[in-house]
Amino acid sequence: MEYDKEDHTWRRRSSATLKQTTCQPMPKRSHTVAVIVLGLAVLSCLLGYCVLSETLPYESKTLRLVIVLFRHGARTPISSYKSDPFKNYQWPDGLGSLTNAGKLQLYELGKKYRNYYANFIPEEYYEKDVYVMSSDKSRCLMNAYTFLAGLFPPSDRQTWHPELPWQPIPVHSLPKDLDDIVAQTKPCKVWKSMYEELLEEANSDPKFAELFDYLSKHTNQSPFLNEIKMNLQDSVSHTNLDRSLYIYSGHDVTVVGLWRTLGYSELLEPEYGASLVLELHEEVEQDTFFVKLFYRNNTKVEVPMELNMPFCDDPCTYNRFIQHIETLIPNNWEEECQN
Repeated sequence: MEYDKEDHTWRRRSSATLKQTTCQPMPKRSHTVAVIVLGLAVLSCLLGYCVLSETLPYESKTLRLVIVLFRHGARTPISSYKSDPFKNYQWPDGLGSLTNAGKLQLYELGKKYRNYYANFIPEEYYEKDVYVMSSDKSRCLMNAYTFLAGLFPPSDRQTWHPELPWQPIPVHSLPKDLDDIVAQTKPCKVWKSMYEELLEEANSDPKFAELFDYLSKHTNQSPFLNEIKMNLQDSVSHTNLDRSLYIYSGHDVTVVGLWRTLGYSELLEPEYGASLVLELHEEVEQDTFFVKLFYRNNTKVEVPMELNMPFCDDPCTYNRFIQHIETLIPNNWEEECQN
């Protein structure tokens, strides 16, 4: 078998490419060994095909929109502590900075999504197709760029330097005190005072634990949920037919926050480069849309795992998904925060 890069499929080699060999009689013992070896080889090929078939480009005639949220890659420590044996070590790029390994992790993740969505994402980057937003933290901005380098290598037309296989792609961000979407660091006075008070109470009195859990699910994610809602609505209403991909470069708390608001109570500890993916699908004949959710816990995972959303049947219809997240989005976030 050989892989056709143009058609993204596996094909049998043509007979012209196969060399003719002359078979010689084989001793009985050698014949038995050969049969065993051949059997193991066939089994290995079958197992290999099973793995390989999962990593071939994703085929879907119903896919309309993809939203990717990922955590940044490996970084240096963000702070020290009193007994830290390395507290006097001077990190060359400072605390909380992206390491070379972290840069490579998201570059590889971009390549994985390029291969996975090869039949959906355009081969060439066009601004009308893709929107990218990042936390304003340097490590997140840098990883947005390395992810895009893997996702959209320049075509011949887009190559602007013969020795640099990279093209600049815009990444949008908001300052820390204004970011209520990705980093979610925009101040909310009411939330902060309630959260700190309940955190203290929950640790000392179990009766507050349920309320604390409720606040964890229903606060601080609202603007990001509204962003997702608008992205989906624009696609469904054909307001923005060209846009097929939204990318968000954030933190572990961003990934966990979205995980919690989608109804999951299990503890999630996203590794570096972990990603959540929302897909919007359209069944044209049935005139319906539905939403799928996938998760990769790190950049080594080849195929994202599809998840069933707790609040929704499978498949989760677009209307039911929107109905759920609307219960978590305030009518006026600024007013309710008393900012």
